[in-house]
Amino acid sequence: MKHSWVGCCAWMASLCLACVDYAPKPRGYVRIEPEAAVYQLLDLPELPCLFEVSQAATVELPDAQNASPMFNLAYPSLRAKLYCSYLPITPATFPEVEAESRRLVARLSAGAPGNIREKAYAHPEAKVFGSLFLLEGNSASPVQFLLTDSASHFLRGALYFDCRPNADSLAPAIDYLRQDVIELMQTFRWR
Repeated sequence: MKHSWVGCCAWMASLCLACVDYAPKPRGYVRIEPEAAVYQLLDLPELPCLFEVSQAATVELPDAQNASPMFNLAYPSLRAKLYCSYLPITPATFPEVEAESRRLVARLSAGAPGNIREKAYAHPEAKVFGSLFLLEGNSASPVQFLLTDSASHFLRGALYFDCRPNADSLAPAIDYLRQDVIELMQTFRWR
């Protein structure tokens, strides 16, 4: 009797294990739920411009030796950074600088120019003109922009995440940061 009970348990255990198909679970992604943005004016004397920025952003200024007014807006909770670079221009150098910025956008468009949606922006009273570039797919930089007065100022910005690009998983963060860039553009003023 004892022998048949052990055999029955072994048979049941092998039956249970034979029915289980083991497959590793796919790698998960962190759930991204940014808080509602609260904006405040960023008016630093080191910068050639002023604009409103989300309180979720941390401003990173270059060290004192760097003569070019470049700055970054870091979003630590989203592992993202908006890299902004400023160039003084003249009406003669403007077309070359603008063309180079557009080439940089095209280079990051994941191989197809059709993946870029451009939205023009103009605020003639403040002499601020520009474009917002939304790059579809798994682009390394899904949101980029340029702002200029076409005479002496040019600002370019590019958003990067500190992870492998995956548009589906990053969609909530991209949407949130796209709104921040739009707010920056709409409140932007040159000094």
